[in-house]
Amino acid sequence: MQNLSIKTCEISKSFEGLTALDNISLQVPAGSVFGLIGPNGAGKTTLMKILMDIIRPDRGWVELLGQSNRQRSRIKEKVGYVPDVPGMYANFKCEEMFRLGSKLNHHWDWEHCQELSKIFEVPKNSRIHTLSRGMKVRISLLMALSIRPQLLLLDEPTAGLDPIFRREFLQIVMDEAAGSGTTVFYSTHNLSDLERTADTIACLNQGRLLFQRSLDEIKESIHRVQFVAEEDQRTVLNLPGILDYQKSGRIHIITVEGRWAEVEAALDRCRPIYRERLNLSLEDAFISLIKKDTGDTLTLDAHGEGIEEAAQ
Repeated sequence: MQNLSIKTCEISKSFEGLTALDNISLQVPAGSVFGLIGPNGAGKTTLMKILMDIIRPDRGWVELLGQSNRQRSRIKEKVGYVPDVPGMYANFKCEEMFRLGSKLNHHWDWEHCQELSKIFEVPKNSRIHTLSRGMKVRISLLMALSIRPQLLLLDEPTAGLDPIFRREFLQIVMDEAAGSGTTVFYSTHNLSDLERTADTIACLNQGRLLFQRSLDEIKESIHRVQFVAEEDQRTVLNLPGILDYQKSGRIHIITVEGRWAEVEAALDRCRPIYRERLNLSLEDAFISLIKKDTGDTLTLDAHGEGIEEAAQ
């Protein structure tokens, strides 16, 4: 049986009648780097807070490191957490926050804390309220890593960081995962970060789990092709697995989901005069899947006129 660091089963949560999460079931393998993506309001932060038992789900259950997340006394010293808005005592100096962290956690590693303080260029004698959001995020990550966690939860960790330090930040997290076997579960809007770091990606949209796939599977199952064919627009739009469609003159550009051999066979039925497979970024694939989920995929009846007008 696969060893899991996170397991959720049919998690649902509503606020004042509005559904934030709807029947979310996830499995995060131990030692993996797991990315969570989704538009604003998709439910990512709500899920993070449920994992940390900051809020309770209306339905469903959560296990972290093989234990119910409500058994905080058993797992709290094994889970590091960096929230989207780091919460620290505003009038404390950085060094005072570290001393507090060491008293609250028996596994606090002072040597690692001092090492990361130098890397992060932490102003130890500055008070928290004087620091930028980016520095607060650095300190929050430093404290999470100083407990040598088995599981690290990061909610939008690179928001507010400059591009140079964002790369350093991610490299430090990846080194931690590789060196200590730490499982990393993080949400982000930066898809290029995920493309460089994540083993598996899950996507939330409107509170629902749209997919959970390995990065390789996403790249192998979604394709973008441009081609010229004598067939009319209706025939092209009836191809199986279409996520997105554009037309410019006689050139059709489709984003399609499926095995490449099946895509090729379907395209052959359109008798293309010319065909070219285009590079597809993770961001493009993500946008196409979201459009499909929201019913925004182009159809002839709903969008045919607009496509033709745009192509003229």
